[in-house]
Amino acid sequence: MKNLLIIPIIIFFTSCQEVGDNKPMVSDSDEKQPIIIVNKNRHLNIAEFWIDKIEQPDKIVMNEKEIEHFNDNVAYKQKRLNYFRDIPTTYSSSWIKEKILKGFNGIKLSASYFEDGYKIPKSFYKDIKKDMNLDSLYKKEIKTRYALTVNYTDQKIIPTELSLLKKKSQIHFDRNQNSALDIATPLAIIHSSKDGLWYYGIGPTSSGWVRAKDIAFGDKDEIFKYLDSKNFVITTANKTPLMIQEKYHDYMRMGVRLPFLMTVDNMTMVMIPTRNKEGRLILTNATLKTENVHKGYLPYTQRNILTQAFKFLHLPYGWGGMYGEQDCSKFLQEVYATTGIQLPRNSSSQSEVGDNKIDLDGLAKKSKHHKVKSFALAGASILHLKGHIVLYLGEYKDEPYIIHTVWGSSSKHFALGRTAVTSLNFNNYLNKIDRITNITIE
Repeated sequence: MKNLLIIPIIIFFTSCQEVGDNKPMVSDSDEKQPIIIVNKNRHLNIAEFWIDKIEQPDKIVMNEKEIEHFNDNVAYKQKRLNYFRDIPTTYSSSWIKEKILKGFNGIKLSASYFEDGYKIPKSFYKDIKKDMNLDSLYKKEIKTRYALTVNYTDQKIIPTELSLLKKKSQIHFDRNQNSALDIATPLAIIHSSKDGLWYYGIGPTSSGWVRAKDIAFGDKDEIFKYLDSKNFVITTANKTPLMIQEKYHDYMRMGVRLPFLMTVDNMTMVMIPTRNKEGRLILTNATLKTENVHKGYLPYTQRNILTQAFKFLHLPYGWGGMYGEQDCSKFLQEVYATTGIQLPRNSSSQSEVGDNKIDLDGLAKKSKHHKVKSFALAGASILHLKGHIVLYLGEYKDEPYIIHTVWGSSSKHFALGRTAVTSLNFNNYLNKIDRITNITIE
């Protein structure tokens, strides 16, 4: 009887281990083609498959105090994170001009086409520069105004809704898209456009122009009290619909923190920022599904990080938050935010956080694999290569695997354009990675 019980288990385990191939399914055709199936082995797309390989998946990687220390290191030592409490009451007008012009000059050099394929004329940038209203910055110091976003909003490098492309064909890469901000993101507002439709603001991890209609002004103490609420929930779904008086208001991406009021049946009531006609902050009750939130932060364990990461599987890629989605770095930012870890916005900055990292630049491919295998932690390590960053999953058949939100086009196939589990050899990434960063304090 015991043999009968053991046999099917052995058969299943063997079949699971012998299925795979680490290459996406692409035919031998010379023509470029889309990748429909990334992994032949269906088990690779399940979080529990990788969690099972971790010796102690529920062990705390960093506790609350250690996470606080980690975030402080990113903010104060590495200066890649802005705490709202530390925002100065004034900014130098010369500093503001320099910061705004740096973005303007950068995009003027990099973006040459509109989305419809027409060449951007010189007059366009000339008009934009006028609308940036830099002549109004004549005082030595500019008084800071404080605001919260009242819904999801795009953050732009220059104040325009138009998509600005480097090449005609790159319609999914608006070079003017700096980032996207979820509801309740704090901003230090330090300038406005001439027409009053845009404000330039400094956020926790990025700065840029946001639409005036998407923010509400309040007192610093009022906003800080809202942000610092000890009784809060964190959104844990990849998209969480937000309702006001039972009507759809907006959705939030993963990792948004909101003050908690109460739970009734399957709905949780929270407090969100809204604005009145004058643009002033009004705090309003709203509801969301209880299954989409967690009371307080999730414990920082390898299981929790992998579980959260796999909630994005197959979701589309969105450069800088285009289309309300996420790119490689925002994907990691959202996942780790559920545990209270605050990562910087871009991939290169993320790879620099903390003190527990190892540089791989200049090593042979075999040596890089050895370093990843011996140093990286599944769910607690991120791997960087130029222009991209990924989350390490572990080894399967002596092959390192990752989950990442990736564009991923090549000479042989069209863009993957979604969150996917791939081998680290996808598009020769293993040869290209230059740093392993463990999201730990040891």
